[in-house]
Amino acid sequence: MGWLADVLSAGLDAGYTVGLVLIFIALQYPKNGQIGADTIQVWWGNTVYSNTADAKGVPHKIIPKGSTFGPSSW
Repeated sequence: MGWLADVLSAGLDAGYTVGLVLIFIALQYPKNGQIGADTIQVWWGNTVYSNTADAKGVPHKIIPKGSTFGPSSW
């Protein structure tokens, strides 16, 4: 039964390698080496952080001129 583990191991290694090559070809070949430059890299989850108030430096509330933040005396 030791040969069965060897066959299983070889099959898993071969499947991993074939899958890796297929994924590489599917992502790399169509765009001449630019993996998803127009699709994956501009996906919402990769760009949404730059559209937040924190990224733009916009305050949540604006303090009027002459006012202070917090108590006037301690």
